[in-house]
Amino acid sequence: MSRVAVLLSSVLLSAAAAAAQQSIDDARVTGFVRSHCVECHGGDATKGDLDLTRDEADPVARAWRWSRMLDRVLAGEMPPADAEPVSPPARQQFVASLAAALRREVPRLPPDPGRVTVRRLSRTQWEHTVRDLFGVAVSTAGFPADDLGYGFDTIGDALTFSTLHLEQYLAAARAVADAVFDGEDPARPTVRRFEAESMQLVAGPGAGMTGEVANLYTRATLEQSLRLPRDGVYVLRVLAAADQAGDEPAQMLLQLDGRDLATIEVGERTMQSFELRTPLPGGAHRLALAFVNDYYDPKHEDPKRRDRNLRIDWLEVVGPTDAVEVPAARQWLQAPLHARGDDAARVRAVVRALLPRVYRRPATDAEIARSHRLGDAVLRGGGTLAEALRAVLQAALTSPHFLFRLETGAVEGVPGRVVPLGGAALASRLSYFLWGSGPDEALTERARQGALATAEGLTAAVDRLLADARAESLATDFASQWLELRNLADRTPDPARFPGFDDELRASLRRETELLFLAVLREGRDVRDLLDCDFTHVDARLAAFYGLERPAGAEGFVRVALPPEQRERGGVLGHASVHVVTSNPTRTSPVKRGKWVLENLLGQPPPPPPPGNDTLANEAAIDSSRSFREQLAQHRERPACAVCHVRMDALGFALERYDAIGRHREHDAGGAIDCRGELPDGRVLAGLADLKAALRGDPAFVRTLARKLFVYAVGRDARPGDRLRLDLGVDELLLQGKATLRDLVLLVVRDEAFTQRVVEPPR
Repeated sequence: MSRVAVLLSSVLLSAAAAAAQQSIDDARVTGFVRSHCVECHGGDATKGDLDLTRDEADPVARAWRWSRMLDRVLAGEMPPADAEPVSPPARQQFVASLAAALRREVPRLPPDPGRVTVRRLSRTQWEHTVRDLFGVAVSTAGFPADDLGYGFDTIGDALTFSTLHLEQYLAAARAVADAVFDGEDPARPTVRRFEAESMQLVAGPGAGMTGEVANLYTRATLEQSLRLPRDGVYVLRVLAAADQAGDEPAQMLLQLDGRDLATIEVGERTMQSFELRTPLPGGAHRLALAFVNDYYDPKHEDPKRRDRNLRIDWLEVVGPTDAVEVPAARQWLQAPLHARGDDAARVRAVVRALLPRVYRRPATDAEIARSHRLGDAVLRGGGTLAEALRAVLQAALTSPHFLFRLETGAVEGVPGRVVPLGGAALASRLSYFLWGSGPDEALTERARQGALATAEGLTAAVDRLLADARAESLATDFASQWLELRNLADRTPDPARFPGFDDELRASLRRETELLFLAVLREGRDVRDLLDCDFTHVDARLAAFYGLERPAGAEGFVRVALPPEQRERGGVLGHASVHVVTSNPTRTSPVKRGKWVLENLLGQPPPPPPPGNDTLANEAAIDSSRSFREQLAQHRERPACAVCHVRMDALGFALERYDAIGRHREHDAGGAIDCRGELPDGRVLAGLADLKAALRGDPAFVRTLARKLFVYAVGRDARPGDRLRLDLGVDELLLQGKATLRDLVLLVVRDEAFTQRVVEPPR
């Protein structure tokens, strides 16, 4: 265990006892501050805009100051290395006093859940919601990219809405409506008739029209474009006849997009119907009817048998004729679809069932009446029931009540007062947090019953949602944004230096990290196993890339135990996904890697570099880890750069034994890799193993993960009051020895910022 972990553990234990005294040991705190802090943070000297001689009246601001002081002293960053040394007992006594004060005062802070800007559904959330409501998969790949705030696409202040968004939503809603209300009835399949005179003759002079009949005199073709609603079984029906000649009947070849379907013999001179039942793919196609065995003998003794010709009156495409099983997600629509009464009654029944699910709350009478009027208008205009329902669904899916997470509902009380969030809104927050999708009927019903208003009911709901397969969204959506895995798609390592890096490998790298997150979630592991564990997940491509063995005959991804020589691969810092997103196209970047660790794992992002200090003096000369280290050493000689780079560079160099695509290496162009770095508190990191140990023993990692979950779930940044509550909750979990993802999820969903809201003034 690191020195920080040991110190924190003893501090928290002593703080628990000290809290019972209900007072701060002022002598210890003020004496420490006077001796070690006010020289730089008091009076005219206020480095970091921190004046410790000024009293802070606001209780949240005061507690936040204590908390930041505690973090800096625990990390060994304050007092700075060039200041007067602090004895270990004095440091521990000071930390114990602040820790005790925080444990006592944070629960007493006035409730303030803050305000969340209305959030539009992200592209992923839109896809998941439509999938879970209707069992329909519609891609949003063509939608504008979602804007990020604090690293996530769930932040109301960052998500924009444009006319391009509206156009894409309209098109996507139309596709969903067409799939849900396809109008199919296998007992009465749709018949599409194409008359010969409207079809296209693609032959030369050997074809022509006689009235409404196409005459194919030589080898000629009649074609028709059409769109089939889905893959299925169709009946192709042709009314045709033929003039007979030679020793075989006329042959009519049916083709789809140039592919032969069947050849039909037309042996009668009078018009007859010919059928072909065949499976056909959905989508746009071109059907062709070709005359393929022309015959002409002008000297035949029977004038009626001198010329073989094909005559076609019409083509019908019937179907689909096969019944398709209604997706389980859409079963709830079947009863209203088959309600008693006429089409108008069915529209009314569907609207009453549809709107509450699409809007994720009870629908008002006015909303139901408006949707019903829309469906009635389509019916009165001669439209079918399916067309009326498509119009209703398309309107619902383009409504702000679907596209935005509007937490509406009557909230009575004095403006500015904090009140519990309504049941429907809380259910929606829960489901989009854990599933990236809307609430299902079970969660909606529990919210309707008021079960989510109790701690037990909320915990039960969380456990059910986490046990569901849809909770994989926490890995594919939350973790992929937190760890910046989405950026893999944009990384293009130099193909000359890193041949073989392709889209397949990118996908495998991302999935490896997602599967680790899922393993920690599903198995109730300590979240610090994300940093270090003795296994990983590989498919055939990734196993070959890492040089790992996988079980013979295994398909897809499998979990493998890491051999001792590859033990460092366990945990996200050993994953090539992280190495790629923190590198340049031609080489590694210790600065980027150190910055990534500070931002994503420790929650301590460095400030932007001062103007003129954001590049190295001779970037082109960097061709190895050694040359990079030399230039960074010169870079740190600038006082404006050293304060951040001392820690950032040490963290980044610990990963230098992994190249820009994550392959292990011991040497580069500069010789043996030097991966050592010294932290501000004097600890030396000699590589990835030391970095993992340092991070695993630092409570900042668990605190940061809790805050990331909070931001993703609540939709705004964590403010000082939020962070104080979260940090205190994490510290209590760590005192118990273990913090799981379930623990952190419960910490977030029980927080006042998640379960409460502020009464808005009337408008």
